[in-house]
Amino acid sequence: MLIKQHLVFIFILISAFGQAQYDDQSTASDSSQFLSLIYANRDLTYFTFFDGVGNLPNMVTEARFSGSYFLKNSKVNWALELNLNMTLRILDKKSYPIPPPSYNPELTYYRLIRSSNSGVLSKLLFKNAYWEISLGHHSNGRAGDFYKADSLGNETRQIDLRDASFTTHYIELGYSTFHHRKNNAGQDFYTNLKLALRVLPALMATEELNDSYGFYRAFITYNIFRIPLGNLQNSSGFFSRSRLRFHAGWIFGDVFNAAANEAEKRLVGEVTWFYFPDWLAEMGFFVQYYYGQDYYNLQFMRTMNTFRIGISSNPLNFSGFRKFLKN
Repeated sequence: MLIKQHLVFIFILISAFGQAQYDDQSTASDSSQFLSLIYANRDLTYFTFFDGVGNLPNMVTEARFSGSYFLKNSKVNWALELNLNMTLRILDKKSYPIPPPSYNPELTYYRLIRSSNSGVLSKLLFKNAYWEISLGHHSNGRAGDFYKADSLGNETRQIDLRDASFTTHYIELGYSTFHHRKNNAGQDFYTNLKLALRVLPALMATEELNDSYGFYRAFITYNIFRIPLGNLQNSSGFFSRSRLRFHAGWIFGDVFNAAANEAEKRLVGEVTWFYFPDWLAEMGFFVQYYYGQDYYNLQFMRTMNTFRIGISSNPLNFSGFRKFLKN
């Protein structure tokens, strides 16, 4: 109960702080271009080559289709995004079966935070920043009983991974700040820090998930765009078209057979490197290591530990990003 109270308090505090930092005198230029920052952090469409190296079942691919639709006017300091996320896995078995996909649509409201030009804290945290609030749904589109029945029709404690109903809803509050930086050699690069808190109301989830899924989550993400390595003179070189993403999270609340401090069940960690070549404008390549709860519907009982490669959509126009972020 104490954890719940703390999370609610943090939500209210971040929301109020974000509103307090906003300056209604923001310029049209700022409000029209902060969509570049939002776009940089959006969920990417991707597919993997097979299942990678780890403990996932043998697969042909895992693919996520992330279609974003924005409502944004150049003269306002907010944006609204509808993202129709869907993730599916194609198993490497006869006829290549597809388990029930993950349906994960999100509606997100973004609000620009305008920094005052004084104060070290303001320049560090609010120079190019926004806060966001999302309403999300995650389900597998099934309506069957959660547990399988035995030959006599009695319920067992074995989850029906094919037909059981899996449904959750959530609200997530996040804060992102971006910075334009230079290394000692004078190379430009960009960093992004994102903090997020997610609550999944128990009344809006499949009842059997109450003591096993973990309904309170905290995340931190750090991105480096245009990795500052390589030839200073070559602005379109290998590292200047790369992105490095570090993501970590912790699952609070009741998790099946997990103590409150059991990292094996509660920790989420991810490191992903992306490369976006000029000759493949809309797509890029990625290499990823992921550890943590499996995000694929009823597979949440598995702790994923996998290394994989794949192809993803390109998150942003690097040249447009450069024009917006100031020193």
